Amino acid sequence: MNYLLIGQPNCGKSTIFNQIAGYKALESNFPGTTVIFTESKFRFKDDIIQIIDLPGTYSIIPHDYAERVTRDYILEKKLDVIINVADASALSRSLELTIELIELEKPMILVLNMIDTAENKGIFIDEHKLSEILGIPVVKTIGNKGLGIKNAIDVAYNNAGNKTSNNLRFRKDIEDKISKIEQCISNWIISKRFTSIKMLENDDYINEKVECIDKNRYRVSEIREELAKNHGMDAPIVISYERHGLAMDIFEKSVSFSKPKRDFTEKIDDILMHPLWGYFIILIVIFLFFNIVFKLGQPMEGLLTSIFNNLDETIKGILPANSFIGALITGVISGLSAGVGIAMPYIVPFIIGLSLLEDIGYLPRIAFLMDVFMHKLGLHGKSIIPLITGYGCNVPAILSTRNMNNASDKYKTAFLATFIPCSARTIVIMGLVGFYLGGNLALMIYVINIIVIAILGRILTVMDKSMSPGLVIEIPMYHLPTLKGLSQKTWFRLKDFIYVAFPIIIVSSVFLSVINYFNFGIYINRILSPLTSFMLGLPEKVGVTLIFGVFRKELTLVMLNQALGTNNVIEVMTKSQIFVFAIFTVFYVPCVSTMAALKMELGWKKMTIITVTTLLVAVILSLIARITGQMFL
Repeated sequence: MNYLLIGQPNCGKSTIFNQIAGYKALESNFPGTTVIFTESKFRFKDDIIQIIDLPGTYSIIPHDYAERVTRDYILEKKLDVIINVADASALSRSLELTIELIELEKPMILVLNMIDTAENKGIFIDEHKLSEILGIPVVKTIGNKGLGIKNAIDVAYNNAGNKTSNNLRFRKDIEDKISKIEQCISNWIISKRFTSIKMLENDDYINEKVECIDKNRYRVSEIREELAKNHGMDAPIVISYERHGLAMDIFEKSVSFSKPKRDFTEKIDDILMHPLWGYFIILIVIFLFFNIVFKLGQPMEGLLTSIFNNLDETIKGILPANSFIGALITGVISGLSAGVGIAMPYIVPFIIGLSLLEDIGYLPRIAFLMDVFMHKLGLHGKSIIPLITGYGCNVPAILSTRNMNNASDKYKTAFLATFIPCSARTIVIMGLVGFYLGGNLALMIYVINIIVIAILGRILTVMDKSMSPGLVIEIPMYHLPTLKGLSQKTWFRLKDFIYVAFPIIIVSSVFLSVINYFNFGIYINRILSPLTSFMLGLPEKVGVTLIFGVFRKELTLVMLNQALGTNNVIEVMTKSQIFVFAIFTVFYVPCVSTMAALKMELGWKKMTIITVTTLLVAVILSLIARITGQMFL
């Protein structure tokens, strides 16, 4: 059985999914696309049910690539029941999608989520009255607390396969036009009424798949034009207004109101989203965020790496000196030391902190404030979303540029997203600069990064003077994250590092041990010495580590310890050299996964331009860091 979770953004749909799926969720791409959806399987009443969390959408008529994929999935895939999740505190708006889904006449239930938030606002929904009007079951839930979810699944199970009867009707003049189109078409998608409404809305997908009766071949466009003429606006807007009015009417019939409880969130937003103080608060939050990550990670790194150092020394005392087996075991221990001892102490608190800011609802507020800043760079306000995503990983950040409104915005955003320090680069910054030079210098690299992105954004804008439209973004309610939800989200993001990065780190570490055992690393280091030694003033041995960094950025740190033959880098490199090495690693050539994403979205030419630019920027900044570092560090 296939259950589809569908809802508007910020309705709590993914929270409900996580409550159902637990830790057994799987992120996948829709076939032939890069749009990610989440799916899981669970057992209910002796049946195995697959539940799919589709990307949030405001309408079946898509406005961006992700919404288009959601629409295609709803119309083309087999499903047993649609679970439409609505934000109960914004029910009138949420019902517009519900009405559109009911037009499909597929098995469906409505879940009123965040019912506690609605009641705090003084909104009390009569779910029985609402169910009677809509003709579908209605269930109340509080997703973040897990309340009502079992009941929702039970209702969905009992209604799976039961076709929804659509008794909702528009005003008479619009119904007349729908009836006329029904007479014009010879085939339909899902249902005759749904197809007719979508043709009246001039939906490209439906228009391509539906054939008209020959004698009425041009009649549909005439009916559409007649509706537009009668209402003084395009037919799709007329239907949209009609759904909006119908949603408001249903809302008023099924809801009662009382005095809302005192809400402090507006006063909080007056401070956090203030046009001046809001930016200072962002800086303070970022400063505290990275300092907390550093303060938590530094002692753990020292403790864990010392354990692996002692293990390495013990094994060296047992095995014969300079043996091949010893080299292999040393490689494995070095890889584990890097993954467990260096990467994990920083990446775990980083992911937890990022998830916390996201769950609370602060990240969209940062996006709202940064819209003005983005426009000064000549970028669309939507650009901030991929850039924020890039702090987790550059790959989804670049893939998410598919939703940009035009090719120019897409290229500029992908260009700048490549420079964002992802979690792998964060490991290098925190594990090297933070550990040896202190948290403030680690934070300075992020400040330098932002300045570089601002300069590059301005240069791109001068080269391309096309205007970018404004940003419309929904600001969600503040939510107190639950421990269960936070741990699930942290695990979903952390497991990719454990499953993908860990094996690569260990294999690469063993590979470097083999290279060093046969003295091949000497030749690689000599080839790269004009860059590493002559230009950047680094030890020649670090050359080979930069090769591994092209595969995954954190490998440069892993390989650095092994290449230098010590886990205490400060014994071999000066503070200035550590800073230069970190600057170069953060900015030079994106990893192969990022390059693959750039090639997929932009093509070989633009991918090459971006890659070469990163290398040039890395060399220039490293030279500046070498000069200033020798003076101040």
